[in-house]
Amino acid sequence: MNFINTIRFKFNLWYLSILSLLLIFLGCGIYFALSETLHQSLDDSLKARGKQLAEFHGIISIIASGTFEEEAGELVSIYFYENGELHHISHKGHEFPVRKKMIDQALAGNNAFSTVHYQKNEGLRIYATHYTIADPAIKLGRRPAIKNDGQLKKRGQNSSKGTQDTWKVGVDSAALVIARPIKSIGTALDQLLYILLAAIPLTIAISGIGGVFLSRKAFNPVEEITRTALDIGEHDLSRRIPVETNDELGHLSEVLNGMIGRIERAFQRQKEFTADASHELRAPLAVIRAEATLTLEKERDSAEYRKSLEMIALESDKMSVVINQLLTLARADAGKDSLKFESIHMAEFITSVCDDIEVLCREKGLILELCSLDNVLVHGDRESLRRLLVNLLGNAIKYTNSGGVIYVGLEQIEDSAVISVRDTGIGIPPEDLPYVFERFYRVDKARSRHVGGSGLGLSICKQIAAAHNGEIEVESCLGIGSNFYVRIPVGE
Repeated sequence: MNFINTIRFKFNLWYLSILSLLLIFLGCGIYFALSETLHQSLDDSLKARGKQLAEFHGIISIIASGTFEEEAGELVSIYFYENGELHHISHKGHEFPVRKKMIDQALAGNNAFSTVHYQKNEGLRIYATHYTIADPAIKLGRRPAIKNDGQLKKRGQNSSKGTQDTWKVGVDSAALVIARPIKSIGTALDQLLYILLAAIPLTIAISGIGGVFLSRKAFNPVEEITRTALDIGEHDLSRRIPVETNDELGHLSEVLNGMIGRIERAFQRQKEFTADASHELRAPLAVIRAEATLTLEKERDSAEYRKSLEMIALESDKMSVVINQLLTLARADAGKDSLKFESIHMAEFITSVCDDIEVLCREKGLILELCSLDNVLVHGDRESLRRLLVNLLGNAIKYTNSGGVIYVGLEQIEDSAVISVRDTGIGIPPEDLPYVFERFYRVDKARSRHVGGSGLGLSICKQIAAAHNGEIEVESCLGIGSNFYVRIPVGE
């Protein structure tokens, strides 16, 4: 369970880290998007205001007379050149810093924006646009206009209270400059920043609690899998993990259940194998012990001793066969069965094996007949293939009555060499056919043990065929005979 807790902690940490980064990026995105929107809105309003004022051809006279009505917080000025000097007219005489480059850009017909600091370091957004003067001779008001140093160049006498002076602007174009404070934008952005600084930690905290809850809920199936896996032991493999979902965890549970099922079957086969091996070895050991005990009870003549020793030797041979077969299967299961593959002409190879087996057929009164043998080349281990053929022929001899026939054939079907061993023996019942290749399986246990079978021969044949990337099959009809087919890929 510590493993699950560690995974849950790492998941929560990862979740909170990613969530924090996402919220920070989202907050920054909202902040900068709103800032851009507010500044763009201010610029648009300045452009609209500039267009509106530019349509008033007498705006200079209105500004100079002091009757111009500005909007709240708005500053408006007119800049123009006369005789090479820059002059400007401002409402109520205010003056704010405007770069000469910006005025020149507006006089050239290009709109320009700028942000400057004004009184008390207050930020101003300035917009400059071109303005066409319809009448170069304009009656200005009483207030003197301002030039470079703050005073507009005067033409005529000095102005005095109660009189109206006439000023002439000998130009036909000027720059209309409008400024508005950006304090409201800064205030709105500050408020948003305070909200984000308060909301992001709160959201992370709430989401963290929700993440812990969701992680617990998400890892509950994993904990159930862990508990079930811990409860499953070597002596109880019958339990299975409950599958309640159709997601990845449900699929994982199904895979683990399948694995546990395979392990259970493997353990069961191992137990059966051990029990069957013990049973196979117990019978000859019992005979040897009984025979030796009886022989040693009293003095006997040489013939009786010889008979007892022959019995002991026979049972020892049976034990030796079983032990060798067990070792063969054990090495194959462990992957330590070293095979020496070589190119084998199967027709010659089968003929050689049948020549050695024919003597056993004659002893039992059987006929061994070789059918058509195709010239097929196989890449395999000569010793193990010989063991396979000897086991199949040995079974055919054991379960075929005197006067019967055993047929051996070889043909190439597509890319496989197919070896067939057919007999006219007692056959195998249909219900036993699926199990004949299992270890220690006997169709008739009493009869098999009587004729010397251990129930391992066909298992070894199956293992040899698999080691050659082949397979073995059986067809049988009770009372008519059996036919075994071994398919092995053709070699080069």
